[in-house]
Amino acid sequence: MNIKSFLGKICAKIEVSLIVLKTSYYQEKIVQGKNTNIAGSNRIGNPENIFIGNNSYINGNGFVFASKNSKIVIGDNCLISYNVHLRTDMHNYLNKNKLIKFQGHTERDIIIGDDVWIGYGAQIMSGVTIGRGAVVAAGAVVTKDIPPYEVWGGVPAKKIKERV
Repeated sequence: MNIKSFLGKICAKIEVSLIVLKTSYYQEKIVQGKNTNIAGSNRIGNPENIFIGNNSYINGNGFVFASKNSKIVIGDNCLISYNVHLRTDMHNYLNKNKLIKFQGHTERDIIIGDDVWIGYGAQIMSGVTIGRGAVVAAGAVVTKDIPPYEVWGGVPAKKIKERV
């Protein structure tokens, strides 16, 4: 093994360790209910604006980012799979006469009701509310509110069916 590949492997291990340490530090700042579990490999932003209910969990490699002026609220008994992306801010982009990077950001809350299951790799966009008992399919990009007890999937996510 040459020195470059050796150092690459060491750096990768250090990066993973730092992510785990950062997550455990941030977990202490998140308002959590009882029996809540957040996997150590998640990236978390502004944890003081993240609220998680009882018996909910967030599996690994996710991105849970609440902005300074908005919050993420996750209800009780929620199942959030691996690689799920929750972010409360997004770029403004409508003015074609101005570069997107100079148009600022919009911040809006993400609210996830009780008993929600969010599948692998789903993205929940800024301003979305997911109703009680809803299911979000793997890989879905949720851009609008989901009513209670509905199953949504796709890009952009659309109603697939209702739970019975």
